[in-house]
Amino acid sequence: MSFESEFTFCMHGAGLPTPAEALTSAEEVLHFLEEFHNAAEVAGGTDVTLTALEAAGFTGLGTVAAEAGAVTAAAYAGAVAGCLLAATGSTVWDLLAQTGTDQNPAVVHDVVVAANDAGVAVPSEFAVA
Repeated sequence: MSFESEFTFCMHGAGLPTPAEALTSAEEVLHFLEEFHNAAEVAGGTDVTLTALEAAGFTGLGTVAAEAGAVTAAAYAGAVAGCLLAATGSTVWDLLAQTGTDQNPAVVHDVVVAANDAGVAVPSEFAVA
């Protein structure tokens, strides 16, 4: 199965919409998460709902299904990070190491939390993120 298929299957399995634009690589998902976090902060923080995020002008989700509109930005970002981890496995750490200080700390935090939740070992350089 391709990265895109694995990621989409995971998101739909969680009952959540995938981003509006097809994300075919882990790099694209990391970029989406960074844009998502930036939009959430502008809209009031990660406690805002996906509906509120859309109302604030974020178009990266396309049209959110009514049942997913009440999901908070924090929960959605966590699901995206979890599905990224599920689709990439341990190679996500190599990607994060390559992006280094250019990577949004909130994105790294999402991936670390998702790894901890899944019982996946987190390399020491990311363990405190």
